Amino acid sequence: MAGLKDLDPAIIRQLLETFRVQMEERLQTITSDLLALERHDEPGARAPLLESMFRAAHNIKGAARGVGLEASAELAHAIEDLFAAWKRGERGVEPGAVDACLRALDALRSMVETEALGSGLDHSVDTLRDELHALAQGLPAEPSTPPSAPAPAPAPPAIAGDSIRLPVERLDRIADLSEEIQIAKIRLDDHHAGIRHLRDEASQLRKMLERLLVPAAARPAQSAGFSRDRLSDALDRVLDLERHAQNQYEGLGTTVALLRPAAGSLRDNARALRMVPAATVLTPLTRSVRDLARELGKEASLALVGEQIEMDRAILQALRDPLMHLLRNAIDHGIEPPGVRRAGGKPESGRITVTLAREGGSVHITVADDGAGIDPDRLKEQARNRGIASPEEIDAMDRTAAFDLVFRPGFSTREEVGVVSGRGVGLDVVRVNLQALQGRATVDSTPGKGTRFHLDLPLTLAGEHGLLVAAGGRQFAIPSQYVSRLLELLPDEISDLEATQVVHVGKDAIPLRDLGQLLRLGDMSAPSEGEPIRVVIVHRGWKRMALRVENVLGEREMVVKPLAPPLARTRFFAGGTMGREGNTILVLEVADLIAAMEAGSSAPLAIKRARAAEPGRHILVVDDSITTRTLEESILSSAGFRVTTAADAEGAWELLRRESFDLVITDIEMPGMNGFELTRRIKTEERLAQVPVIIVTSLAREEDRRLGLEVRADAYIVKSSFESRELLETIGQLL
Repeated sequence: MAGLKDLDPAIIRQLLETFRVQMEERLQTITSDLLALERHDEPGARAPLLESMFRAAHNIKGAARGVGLEASAELAHAIEDLFAAWKRGERGVEPGAVDACLRALDALRSMVETEALGSGLDHSVDTLRDELHALAQGLPAEPSTPPSAPAPAPAPPAIAGDSIRLPVERLDRIADLSEEIQIAKIRLDDHHAGIRHLRDEASQLRKMLERLLVPAAARPAQSAGFSRDRLSDALDRVLDLERHAQNQYEGLGTTVALLRPAAGSLRDNARALRMVPAATVLTPLTRSVRDLARELGKEASLALVGEQIEMDRAILQALRDPLMHLLRNAIDHGIEPPGVRRAGGKPESGRITVTLAREGGSVHITVADDGAGIDPDRLKEQARNRGIASPEEIDAMDRTAAFDLVFRPGFSTREEVGVVSGRGVGLDVVRVNLQALQGRATVDSTPGKGTRFHLDLPLTLAGEHGLLVAAGGRQFAIPSQYVSRLLELLPDEISDLEATQVVHVGKDAIPLRDLGQLLRLGDMSAPSEGEPIRVVIVHRGWKRMALRVENVLGEREMVVKPLAPPLARTRFFAGGTMGREGNTILVLEVADLIAAMEAGSSAPLAIKRARAAEPGRHILVVDDSITTRTLEESILSSAGFRVTTAADAEGAWELLRRESFDLVITDIEMPGMNGFELTRRIKTEERLAQVPVIIVTSLAREEDRRLGLEVRADAYIVKSSFESRELLETIGQLL
């Protein structure tokens, strides 16, 4: 590395690293322009591409010489000469020449590393350089290497390693916010000192009051009379304490008001530091699509739309493999050979489009091809033949559910294993990887016209949310991306299927387990008949399970920290997060819970059978809402009561005059006579006066409750807080 040997080795390493990053960007520019050059024949479209390629090659040549990489500079010079000949129109852009250039770019990428280490260079580089010179001069040239499998696409430079290139203005904004938070921190220090003074004042006041409260017999003789001076002094201290506390309260409120937006903005700007354009991952895939198609004897190109949208660096790195999997699948299974496409009236070259669109805090990615498409009936046939799903499940599938089969483990529409997309790993890995990124994947297709995969992902992983639940008397958090839905079920809605308990969601039967039992916390209290149980449906990949919990405490944003040794590898737990009271809440690992469920490591959910209601207990339910009537009738019937319903108060009054009832449950707001009037009639009728009346209503105002007491209702239950257990307990007390 002549010219650099006298420099400090650290400076040399820094120069080389800067060169690598800049070279990678320019190599990607050349690659993209070369592929675009293949697709455009018109001179007007080719001219700017040729100019861009020539300028990038020229820059690589000069920078390589600047850091002493002479062999790399010579190869870049050969590439530059060929581009110059194309610019002048002296040579045509032939497919073989494009292939040679792509091989040269791959060689340049690897030889820079070799030359920087001072290792010997492969002699094939000399042959490749001679081939480029021959093409530039219009001479016949032999390929430097035989065609081979495509080289893997290079790692995107902007997110490679542990560094990111950032605009200076972002760092300036972070520095400004740090100063604002430092100012707030100084103010908080002052408040801390003030509160310490407040504590000392309170301590002095306590001691003074203790002396004042000493019994008279224990006081010295001279103070037998009550000391007004000491009491006045204590009162003054109380006033000072109150004033000081008010000042601290107001000052702390002002500081928090200043700190809140600064902290939020700092968080957002810190997240922005991790954001890089999606093009850093997507652009190199255009080369991969071209090479994969050629390997399979097909023609295909990749078009990108919205690739400048910025996404979290971690998401982009994790997204690369699922995207490559989908592209391989599109080329191998979707895009037809040129002859088939020509016969079908399509262009010989297939087209794959990756489109990104930002939707709030998420990004929607569509991977679409114009290939053969997918026949949903064939999907169901293959699933039946391979035992992917039960015949009953397949028969009940609609079009959407049939397409969803492609994400099942082990699913394929091919009988033989292909060399590109049939490596024993199906599209289920795409869905599992996306769910790990808090995303989801769906697919739809039109046979003969193409297939579209839809991916929904957050722009950043920095903010994570969790559902807080209680089990075994403790709190736990379930990452929200694994929660499908929340249910409140009655015990009789739990079914037994194939020696396990399940709950039904639509047409699906989902295994049910007690979370407390899975975590070895002991069984939670068994629900009684008619008492609802709370269930959380969770998923990982296509697998789902229902978790019975004691309570659902709400959702909150959380920062998940790994558990410290020796708890780092504890089963069922992914980490911990801070609770509102400063306590640590364990975050559940859904994959472990599902694995435990599949291993059958829990017993069926126990249900306490209610004591049968006494024979002849007859309840009248009055409500103009058919939904409410049906719900209350179901709860009461499950508890063993005989139930009659009425849709309005007039009908209920007629029933009361003809039949005998042990208790009446009535709504208030109904057409015609309302529930208050019905209750008044019942309580003023001699034959019915002893029949208990429970008002169940959505009216929660105090004046409505008072009216209920005035008409002598025996109980008043508000629907917003209504629970079947409360209703049954109230009935039990009244009967």
